[in-house]
Amino acid sequence: MEHKNREDGNISTLTDERLEQLQSIGFRWAKRRGQVRWDEKYGELIQHANKVGNCHVPTKYKENTALGRWVSTQRAEYKTFCKGEKSSLTAEKIRRLDSIGFAWFMSL
Repeated sequence: MEHKNREDGNISTLTDERLEQLQSIGFRWAKRRGQVRWDEKYGELIQHANKVGNCHVPTKYKENTALGRWVSTQRAEYKTFCKGEKSSLTAEKIRRLDSIGFAWFMSL
C-alpha cells in the first residue's frame, strides 16, 4: 500500500532509502489491478511508434481500435490528472509516456 501511495503522489512512509534498499535486493512489487493491461497497451504503443515513427494514434485507428481508444483515454486521464482530480494516470505513467514522445494534445 505504501508503494501505491508513493506512486500516486500521496503521503507514504516508504522513503527513498527504503525503496532503494528493496530495489537493490530485486524486490518485485505486486502489479496493481489494471496495471498489466496498461503495460500491454503501452507495449503496443511502443511497437506502433517503432513502426510509424511517432506515438500519434487516432482515436478511431482502424489497424488497432483498442489502441486508439486507449490512447484517447490516456489523454482524457491526463487532463483530469492536471486538474488535480482523481485519475487512473499516475506520475510514473506520465513519465513513461513522455519518455517515448507521447503527444498529450493533438492538433487538428
